[in-house]
Amino acid sequence: MKLTLELLLSPVGLTACGLVFLSLFVTWRSHRFFTRFLTYAITVLFLLASMPLFANLALGALERKATQEKICSPPPPGTLFVVLAGGIDGNPMHAQDFSALKTASLKRLLAAVQLAQRTPDSTLLISGGWGRTVREANLMGALAVQLGFPASRMILDTASRTTFQTAVNTRERILQFPVGRRYLVTSADHMPRAMMAFAHEQVSICAWPVDYEAIPIQALDMLNPQISALDKTTRVVHELLGMLYYRLIKFQ
Repeated sequence: MKLTLELLLSPVGLTACGLVFLSLFVTWRSHRFFTRFLTYAITVLFLLASMPLFANLALGALERKATQEKICSPPPPGTLFVVLAGGIDGNPMHAQDFSALKTASLKRLLAAVQLAQRTPDSTLLISGGWGRTVREANLMGALAVQLGFPASRMILDTASRTTFQTAVNTRERILQFPVGRRYLVTSADHMPRAMMAFAHEQVSICAWPVDYEAIPIQALDMLNPQISALDKTTRVVHELLGMLYYRLIKFQ
């Protein structure tokens, strides 16, 4: 009960309640159909986007698609692992400023390093071009070395700022490795769009999704508006719009 009350009194919860009361007020006071329709539409969209029930169902659908694409066997010796960066915060001034890495970057790198460390003669190709003085790939590469992975078996792509740019810029390096020894490591919700980009560049690569965040459907709290749900819904919309952009514009 206490948790439910705290969630309802949070900024997201108060906004949701305010929109509901506004909808009731408009229904009572306004006779204009457009005003009522617009108010109802905004209210419903916000409630759905901020509701953990909807957010986790939507995110889970993307993550299940990524799992379905993971049809490859465990990586053999000599495998190339392509790791996509997941963003940085601020403007890090040196490659050891690991706190600047966003959670997605950290989770993807940690999973890739663990995978590469138990795969003999493997290579890490880390791609991430965001940043001024220091790029994502520089930070992630330095962290991989701190975790014990040899720098001599790493390739850093600091030029690519988007998933599609990574597929284009790293194509020749990836094709140097035989089919069956190319693995793509990224967050599960991002994997479907990433696989589209590499497929467009005619690069056959095995999907190895990590960083699953959709949680099982739970009790009443799943109906309370939460900022974490808004974040998940935003990521889903970002990926869906990205895939739509690929199909309608980028791949034409």
